[in-house]
Amino acid sequence: MPVDIPSLFSSVLADASLTGVVVDAFVKSDLFGKFIVAVLFALSLWAGTVIVQKHFELRAYERSDKRFFYDFKSQLNPLELFVTGRLPDSSPLAQVYRAAAATARREFMSRADKQHRELDQIDLSVERLSPLQIDSIRKNAECAAADQINLIEDQMSVLATIYTLSPMLGLFGTVWGVMVAFYSMGIAGSADLAAVAPGVSSALLTTVVGMVVAIFSAIANNVLNNRIRFLSIQLENFPDKIATALQQTFVYEE
Repeated sequence: MPVDIPSLFSSVLADASLTGVVVDAFVKSDLFGKFIVAVLFALSLWAGTVIVQKHFELRAYERSDKRFFYDFKSQLNPLELFVTGRLPDSSPLAQVYRAAAATARREFMSRADKQHRELDQIDLSVERLSPLQIDSIRKNAECAAADQINLIEDQMSVLATIYTLSPMLGLFGTVWGVMVAFYSMGIAGSADLAAVAPGVSSALLTTVVGMVVAIFSAIANNVLNNRIRFLSIQLENFPDKIATALQQTFVYEE
């Protein structure tokens, strides 16, 4: 006689829902098992907070960088945005550009001082830079890019710690629970499966919760890291783009 799988599955769900099983296992857990589950639940909330915060933070960076890079490519002179002050504070690329442009301004002021002339503002039509000065600007931009990458990666170590720690906490709770269940069975002098099964199922709850938290955190960590990697590559390449633009505009003619 063929087995009606859908009916059998529905019957199982009717007898014991997933929520009911989890709640029952938690209630039957000892104090230490409940503590482990509570810690894992707190870690899941922490991970969720970091994930949501990081998602909106990266989305703001992505949108600001896109708008800034369009403006950067559209300007006639590589320092035009800096001179006019049209720089968004929320764009990591803009912060790298600001550092590079500020260094360029200092180089202009140094040269003006050596030539005994005033430099109240940058005159983009007459100022010039040597290859050595442009290299100095590039290095300052690279340092600024590294700082921005560190800011973008902030709190990502929290997710890595959570998805690494959660399974081990869950396993620790399970081992403890199984040990207590078998110890109680030995004290009672009974090998009855019905007596030890509730304790074992409660012990396994910590592993289940730990794996759920770890999987959730690991997936989110990978997704966010892919977005961070894209932003980081843009930041790492941007100092060279700035230096190239400066070289084409301000380098001394041979």
